[in-house]
Amino acid sequence: MTRALLTLTARQLLGRRRSLFIVLLALIPVLVAAVYRLAGGQTDPLPIEFAAGILDTLVIAAVLPLTALVFGTSALGAEIEDGTAVYLLTKPVARWRIVLVKIAVAAGATIALILPPAVLASVIVLGGDEAALTPALAGAVAVGAVVYCALFVALSVRTSRALLIGLAYVLIWEGIVPSIFDVTRWISVRQYMLGTADLISGAPRDVLAADLGGGPALIAAACLTVLTAFAATRLLQRFEIGQRL
Repeated sequence: MTRALLTLTARQLLGRRRSLFIVLLALIPVLVAAVYRLAGGQTDPLPIEFAAGILDTLVIAAVLPLTALVFGTSALGAEIEDGTAVYLLTKPVARWRIVLVKIAVAAGATIALILPPAVLASVIVLGGDEAALTPALAGAVAVGAVVYCALFVALSVRTSRALLIGLAYVLIWEGIVPSIFDVTRWISVRQYMLGTADLISGAPRDVLAADLGGGPALIAAACLTVLTAFAATRLLQRFEIGQRL
């Protein structure tokens, strides 16, 4: 049953139009990297600084959370919206298993579509130098995809406006609030990703501008993922079709 659920969710998420939109979105960092390379940018800013800027400003702050939002809110929310979730919820499948499968598939799809273009952008800018930034990018994308998808799957169970609320969360909470209130870095997925990248890359701390150390970032990311997965499970256990706001 778990394998069937995995396959069904993957087919649902990787629809032609949705995948095309995500691929086009993911290619933006590649386009920016190509423009930088063709312009002959070598000193201002330095390639390592420009690559880190793409990682933070484009991949971590925009492309990845938007992709995770689309996949995370659709993994279970789409079935709830069209009423087909009733067939799933009447099956003898533990609610926690459903939630974990939905998170895993949404996160896997996010990583599969975002990571290759992001790595390509890094390689274009760095030209093979500073190779440690590539595994740092992979680690950051993996952490961010899992945490964001857990958040958005839980949100999609709670409300029919998950996409709109999630977009506001990405733009306001992740994009603006941490720059105003320093304490919010502990509940910022973006800071978890930057901390992870900083831990893996070994680059100077000011290059990635991480406000959290790698260890605390990973611990906080794990805690938030577990809490949101638990919340989604509890919501699903009490769920009745048509009850959401």
